[in-house]
Amino acid sequence: MTGNRDSLLPALWALAQNARWFSGRSRGGVPSRVELTDWFRPPGNDGPGLRSALLEVEYPAGGTEKYHVPLAFHTAGDCPTRPLVQVNLEGTNFDVAEVADEPAAMTALLDCLASGAPGFIASREVPSGLPGRRYRGEQSNTSMFFGDLIVGKIFRRIENGPNTDVEMHQALSGSGAVAELFGWWEWHGAHLGVFLEALPDPRDGFVEASRAAETGTGFTEQARQLGHQLNRVHGLLASRFPTGRLHGRKLAAQFRARLDAAASEVPLLERFRGPALRAYSAIEELELPTQRIHGDFHLGQTLLGRDGWHIIDFEGEPLKSLAERRRPDSPLRDVAGMVRSFGYAAATATGLAPADREDWELTCVNAFVGACVDTDEPFVGRDDTLSAYVADKAVYEVLYEHRNRPDWIHIPLNALERLVALGTSD
Repeated sequence: MTGNRDSLLPALWALAQNARWFSGRSRGGVPSRVELTDWFRPPGNDGPGLRSALLEVEYPAGGTEKYHVPLAFHTAGDCPTRPLVQVNLEGTNFDVAEVADEPAAMTALLDCLASGAPGFIASREVPSGLPGRRYRGEQSNTSMFFGDLIVGKIFRRIENGPNTDVEMHQALSGSGAVAELFGWWEWHGAHLGVFLEALPDPRDGFVEASRAAETGTGFTEQARQLGHQLNRVHGLLASRFPTGRLHGRKLAAQFRARLDAAASEVPLLERFRGPALRAYSAIEELELPTQRIHGDFHLGQTLLGRDGWHIIDFEGEPLKSLAERRRPDSPLRDVAGMVRSFGYAAATATGLAPADREDWELTCVNAFVGACVDTDEPFVGRDDTLSAYVADKAVYEVLYEHRNRPDWIHIPLNALERLVALGTSD
């Protein structure tokens, strides 16, 4: 039996419930409506018609979110995969599937960019007809590969305004620190996705670091190179976006608010309130320079290519609003993110003794931080500002893991345990 467009709502909600990109399942969200974009590729051409669905979710505590699902519309009976739902639009019955589940639909999506379809903006020449395949790794968005030339990313949580990933790739074009931009697509002031250069033979930074940690292999030089690359990116961003100043009192208040909100959802954090508050209080009389930053920097946001390290995924922390992610912040937030990422890599090295894992982690941290700040002074966890950012990052990680990966929550909790130990040793 064929449903009307209203049948998209339960179908998309069922999809979201099992999708890595939906972050609202722990907050009791309920679907409220579905908005369809105009046709990017009208039905009747060779291959499926393409348009996007925006699923609006409401939360009992207040607020809404929109999630983006690009859809392929096939004449009923012609869908090459199992459809999500069958609907009747404009008097025609369609089998509806996710674009990212169909190679032909992915190719058609890239062809929209190549041909300048409504909403698609190319920043360089785009080849058409490239075969598409979905990246199956764990992501808060969805990536597609087009041959070995282009990577497309579907933005899942949608807000009005420029997406930071698009903005940053525009600003860093030609730097050698990031993949080059092929273009993007948008709808009514919101970016829906981006298309980037596919780097040849890339190796995931977290995978590389975890392998090194597991075998006890030194990663010091790689950590140092990552620090130099981040320092370079920060310099470019400071020259291309507005800068500012942030008083420590305001920053400490933000950290305390984050802790309060996270502890209300994860009571385990109450054990660490005292040490965290002491770390935050230590920065209250400082004034920090601010600028645009990566905002969610960690090993998984880096790729090791033939020509060195590249930084990817400039969208910022997934739990922050778009306005928050675009706000200038201290570069130390990015530094703290990588500091914590070395902790995650070390935690995967289950074959090493705990003391050896900690030594490996600290060696990487010292090399990375030293390169970031252009100094040979070792980082031992007592720089007030960086320590406060590291504590705040660990609190964020506890909340994130609680919502998405409960089996990983021990990793940031262990970092906070070290904060407790540091406080008691003073």
